[in-house]
Amino acid sequence: MTDSQDNWPIPKFNPGSHYHIHALGVIAITYAGFQRSIDYLYAFHPRQQKLPDELIDLYYFNLSEDNRIKAVGDVFAKYERDDDVKAAIENLRKYFQWCKHTRDQILRADQYPAMFGGKPELLYLTKRLGKKSPKSGHMAFKLEELRSIAEKMRAGIVQSAEIHIHLRVCDIPEAKIEHSLRAYKNKPLSSPLPIPPPLVLSLTP
Repeated sequence: MTDSQDNWPIPKFNPGSHYHIHALGVIAITYAGFQRSIDYLYAFHPRQQKLPDELIDLYYFNLSEDNRIKAVGDVFAKYERDDDVKAAIENLRKYFQWCKHTRDQILRADQYPAMFGGKPELLYLTKRLGKKSPKSGHMAFKLEELRSIAEKMRAGIVQSAEIHIHLRVCDIPEAKIEHSLRAYKNKPLSSPLPIPPPLVLSLTP
């Protein structure tokens, strides 16, 4: 059992630095928020086409995660008229794919005990290189690196929300837009998000 200070008993549990583990939790929950925002974007045009939510959800949520993000691109390619929005969606899709890959690498990894000479300021993780590969890859993160990943995922949420608001107000007369959203009527879309290089696992600890 844990005590009142949430100290996990060793050797049964040895999760490492509280700060590292907290950062992993923030990455997990921030990614989930980004994923939810992508789901909302997908539904925009099908709703404009008067499809019922039951059919939208039935199709979309029966797709794999990878195919859902592809479906977002497909539906905007078919129904969106504004090339700037199409470009923003394409950038957001690629950015989300980076976030998903990074989330999968980190949160599906095991903790790798630091060997002699391991640095306490690093979180060491290990993960199989692929579903059909018995070989393991290794990662080590400083706390600020984990927090930077969470920040990048948060940037995706903000970008997705701005695109969604833009879609909601772009074809509506300003007088009919609720006051809290009128500032977005003539606001240009934000610049594309820079997509970081993919996270690469090392073959050695």
